[in-house]
Amino acid sequence: MGLRGGGCVSVILWSVAVAFAGSTGARLPVTTSSALARKHFEKGMQALEYLRRAEAVEDLRTAVTADPNFAQALILISHLSQDPAEQQETRTRAQRLAPRVSSSEQLLIRWLGEVQEDNYVPAIAAMNDLLARYPRDKRLLFLAGRWLVHQERYSQGIVILERAVALDADYPAALNELGYAYAYSGDFEKGIAAMERYVDLEPDQPNPHDSYGEILRLGGRFGAALEQYRLSIRADPNFGSELGIADTLALMGKEPEAREEYERAIVFVSSESERVEYELQEAVTWIRENNRKQAEHALKDVGKHAHGAGLGVLEAESHRYLVMYEPDYKAAMKQLQAAQACLEEGHEISRSERRDEQARILRVRAERAAESQDGDAAAAAVKELLEMAQNSRSQVVQVSYHAAAGAVLLEQGKAGEAIPHLEEDAANPESLRRLWKAYTVTGAQTEARSVAGKLAELNIPTVEQALVVPPFRESLVSHAGQP
Repeated sequence: MGLRGGGCVSVILWSVAVAFAGSTGARLPVTTSSALARKHFEKGMQALEYLRRAEAVEDLRTAVTADPNFAQALILISHLSQDPAEQQETRTRAQRLAPRVSSSEQLLIRWLGEVQEDNYVPAIAAMNDLLARYPRDKRLLFLAGRWLVHQERYSQGIVILERAVALDADYPAALNELGYAYAYSGDFEKGIAAMERYVDLEPDQPNPHDSYGEILRLGGRFGAALEQYRLSIRADPNFGSELGIADTLALMGKEPEAREEYERAIVFVSSESERVEYELQEAVTWIRENNRKQAEHALKDVGKHAHGAGLGVLEAESHRYLVMYEPDYKAAMKQLQAAQACLEEGHEISRSERRDEQARILRVRAERAAESQDGDAAAAAVKELLEMAQNSRSQVVQVSYHAAAGAVLLEQGKAGEAIPHLEEDAANPESLRRLWKAYTVTGAQTEARSVAGKLAELNIPTVEQALVVPPFRESLVSHAGQP
């Protein structure tokens, strides 16, 4: 996963670094009429800093119960909740109450609210204005850095998180996010150093071990990763690090053991959304075993569960996984139609989540159509993605367009034209495989070897990795053994 996206966003974000140098400020104000609400708000924010998301949301809900006009708590619930209906309801209430709070809190509401409504330019402008007002508010820096990391904008996230650590070298929440940002941007040395510091600061908390385990797994150090996940479970058996163990075992090829751990992990979920996400991960283990019958059965069951829970995006995702695994083009296109229908059947879905999943569906449509020599369908999907990319700064939309355009150009025999597009999605296994092919075809052997090494060492527990990386590794071994 790398930093990608349109120039407009990059220019806006650059102003953040400039603003830090010349601005002063204390902390973002918190407007509430209730002492009890303020107490639970602070408790919730501390829970978020400990990466206890479910507890954070519950405390914020309690704060809103104590003060129904608590706009800042409402927008943070909308930001953190995994319930689409709750996201919509609390966002609307926060926006309605915005005129009653400070201008700085209005900026927070605009930032987090506009993001969910897929209005990234005004959202990021509001975030930047807020950071310029409070350059020494380490919690605000953590929130902004965390959001950027989740948006896969690691370089910008690092700038902000490093500022938080400069203010407080022992700020665990910022060190955690900084470790992820370093590791996912390719700097494992700094990523591991940040996580080791995080563990040293809070050795008795579960999340430092859980996060460190994830970074170790990303680097292929599976045994050490499992050790950290088990330390997390020892610190708090209810934290849920069984998921980390399950994902690690899946990447190691121990699929039956992984399924057992996913079942253990599901016990600790805090929402139906989280339960469905875990079920999707478990279903992918059948893909890793190339057990088509079980994979299809599991993914269809996940889709039914998501539908019953009103989780349209996750239902669409289960169909999209089936498309990616389905060898027959016509059958795959039917599944894509089903995925599209999930986004249109009235489920409560934020505009940004709907658009992102729509982009993923179009990407898969373009890739499958290009591979099946259905030029018209491929071109139509790329055209629609281009229009979306021109009107959205979403990272998902941007990379989906480039991935689809690169895939289509490569199938058309235009490897040289495909390369710059595929380079914009240089963290996705499918795009990396195509980029390796494009470099090979054009004679860029040094670049091809570099990409091959990166792809072979990619240890992320996703369906794309399951479909691409294991067979690619086998092909490298087979090729190396040839005389």
